[in-house]
Amino acid sequence: MSTETGSNGAHQTSSETVSPASDPPDNSAKLAARVQLFESFFEQLYLEKDVYAHEDKIVLRWPRKLEAPADYNARLQLSSGRIYAESEGREGDNGDRTLASAVSIPDGEYELILMPSPSEYYIRGVRVQRKIPLSVVRSDYRTAPYGAYVERQIELLRHAVSGDDGLYSEIAKMTLGWWNRLNSRKLGAAVKAVAGYEADHLARLIALVGMVSRHGESDEFPTEVREELDECITGFAYHQQDYVEKTGKAAGDIEGLLLAASELLAGQLYPDRPFPYSRQTGQWHRQRAEDAILPWLQRVATTGFTDPSSHGLAQLLTALSHLIDLADSQEIWDLAAVVIDKALVTLALDSFQGVYGASQITAESGGVVPNGHVSPLAGVARLMWGTGAWNRHLAAPVSLCCCQGYQLPPLIASLATEPTPAATWASQRHAIGAACEEGRKAGEDHLPRTFHKATYRTPDYLLSSAQDFQPGQPSQGGQSWRATLDADAIVFVNHPGADALEQDAHRGDYWRSGLLPRVAQHRDFLIALFALPETDPIGFTRAYFPTFAFDEHQVGKEWAFAARGDAYLALGCSLPIELVQDGPAALRELRATGHNAAWLCQLGRKADHGSFAEFRKRVLAARFDCDSLSISYRPLQGDTVSFGWSGPFLLNGEAQPLHGANHYEGPNCVTDGWPATQMIVVHGEQAIQLSLADV
Repeated sequence: MSTETGSNGAHQTSSETVSPASDPPDNSAKLAARVQLFESFFEQLYLEKDVYAHEDKIVLRWPRKLEAPADYNARLQLSSGRIYAESEGREGDNGDRTLASAVSIPDGEYELILMPSPSEYYIRGVRVQRKIPLSVVRSDYRTAPYGAYVERQIELLRHAVSGDDGLYSEIAKMTLGWWNRLNSRKLGAAVKAVAGYEADHLARLIALVGMVSRHGESDEFPTEVREELDECITGFAYHQQDYVEKTGKAAGDIEGLLLAASELLAGQLYPDRPFPYSRQTGQWHRQRAEDAILPWLQRVATTGFTDPSSHGLAQLLTALSHLIDLADSQEIWDLAAVVIDKALVTLALDSFQGVYGASQITAESGGVVPNGHVSPLAGVARLMWGTGAWNRHLAAPVSLCCCQGYQLPPLIASLATEPTPAATWASQRHAIGAACEEGRKAGEDHLPRTFHKATYRTPDYLLSSAQDFQPGQPSQGGQSWRATLDADAIVFVNHPGADALEQDAHRGDYWRSGLLPRVAQHRDFLIALFALPETDPIGFTRAYFPTFAFDEHQVGKEWAFAARGDAYLALGCSLPIELVQDGPAALRELRATGHNAAWLCQLGRKADHGSFAEFRKRVLAARFDCDSLSISYRPLQGDTVSFGWSGPFLLNGEAQPLHGANHYEGPNCVTDGWPATQMIVVHGEQAIQLSLADV
């Protein structure tokens, strides 16, 4: 069942009417009035969530006293067009409408399409639509570890099979030994998609290479796709210049590792076969890839991750798990093992109940609003230590699941799932990929610019920020800071990107950052200062404040408060704030209109601050003074802090460093400087040491 739909984004309507020149004026006026009627009606309907998971009901919400002015349709469909639920509404309807349960439909990106009834839309020509996007995750979410690793492996593979995507589903079947269930037609389509350089082609390319490496010699491997597979793998544009000509863009830093890792493993698979682009043998390609991979791994081991976002780390884990399991080079194996340990330590340090809660200077994959259910690392956390969720991001978890050459040190799992009763305050320093690239192109021999991350973790919440990172400069779309109370209860503040208001509230550019704030964090509170130019077309800053995710919340003019479990959050602003009541982010967005704004986030917990009411009382009693972009505040610990657009961050009158000298510094993980040669990780009675240089 399918119906042609318009291509307009959510919270937008498109009208197709007959020109007044060919229609009598009264008919044209009636049609315009009808269009306006439906536009006004649809604008008032909303979804309260961006992500629906497991037993969540997908409910179309109605404001009180609103009645449908005419017959209408509500249709839930995948972005690809397949319809999974449809409701025919009648004139006079009022009240919420339940369309489906998340657990009953496939994982994926959906659209809830509102439109007039078929007779209005197709016959009378009232071509109005509103598209409200959402994500669906069928999996439950685990906040505490469960099961043995092998049990979670089987669970993940079964989940991948049920996704039926044609690639990871077929790899999972091969791994489980379900050869009689293989779908060669869908696998062939997946091969064509990689050969056509379609979405996620690099992660999917290395998955194909890994599949052939592991299963290609099996008697049950489907012969009908083997020739096409061989041609796809050997005919790929592995050289950067060829890749640019084919795709129109250069591979990024971590994408470059995926490309080189695929080339190395392809060279191993076909050592004597000429590759069409280079007309060189597979052995030549293998050597070229090794020469690129070794310095890449050494650089990342000593200076950090150029893209420590959830998407970047997922890509990195995908590449590393294939190198560890399949590369013949011992030198590459040794380095890849160190880097994958380091990546998983980083994920563990910055995780809260399976959510990767670190500040991320680059946007999440696809621009989706941050949420633990849909993170590209949710499946990694669930596989490796038993917290998180299975979702549509399968490249990293399936790659790790199939990797037999790596075993996670138990300490790392404990670090992720057993936070100490005492809070931990830690920092990290990472090289920035863009700076590294610029330095190499210019032939400069100096240390690249760095990204300094601060993280404060308790048993009840996690607060993380990019300290004093390029204030006032255009962002790469990510969030300078975020507070994580659970998988749904994530809060951050940003300045919208230039195109944000033209996009929907869930994907695209809506929640991408525009200009970066100046941020300073000290343990459980932080200050974010925004200095927008007078010419800025947006003219406001806003917070993602998902009221549906909180047990309690209160919003005033100066402060917004929220509680989730035993965690408390206070969000203050130097400008009046208001909770947006309608539009693409209804009841999930706080706005503060003005070009200069100071936002303050204070976290608390029941164990430290008593009841939620007591926490609010203490915050409101604290002094919060702001003069333009200079702020002073007395946090709940009793200290006095001062911070401005320039100058140091002062704690009780003493300047505090916002940029640490060390690569990793904290009670659970420390290195010997930056660039680092050694990393020591401790948790309880356990300890491991990683040699980062001269492995």
